[in-house]
This record gives sequence, C-alpha cells and structure tokens, in this order.
Amino acid sequence: MKGTVIAVNPRIGFIAIRTEEGDLTVAELLGGYEVESDDEISGDLNALGGETFYNNTQNEEMDVYVQGVHCSVSHARMLMA
Repeated sequence: MKGTVIAVNPRIGFIAIRTEEGDLTVAELLGGYEVESDDEISGDLNALGGETFYNNTQNEEMDVYVQGVHCSVSHARMLMA
C-alpha cells in the first residue's frame, strides 16, 4: 500500500500519511529519518505497532511505530501534537 506524507512534526518525530484509500495513518519515526511533506511512503499503512515503511521519495527504509490508522483529521492532529 502507498500513501503521501501530509504532515511532519520533527519535534516529536511523527508523520501523518494519507493512504491511497484516503484514510490517515500516524506513525512515530524510530530513527533520525529526514521525511518531508509529499514524500511517497509504502508499506502496511493499516497495521498498528512496529512496522517497516519504505520512503520511495528518499529511497530509504524506515522503522516506525504506527500510532493510529483510519484516523479522522482531528484524531490525527491530536496524535501529531
């Protein structure tokens, strides 16, 4: 599954991804990855917990902890704060 990064909070290392289905996934980056808005991400964007995503734009594998899937905009904002 693919998605596009729509928000980045570098202070806490969280990203919000809009999936191909239009849902929002919020993930915590478990490393010093340089992720930017509009980066294309692939992986299991609907699974909670520890996952490995691939940043197609940056050509980089990323270890993440998925905090929320199928989030509303307000829930995603709360997780990203």
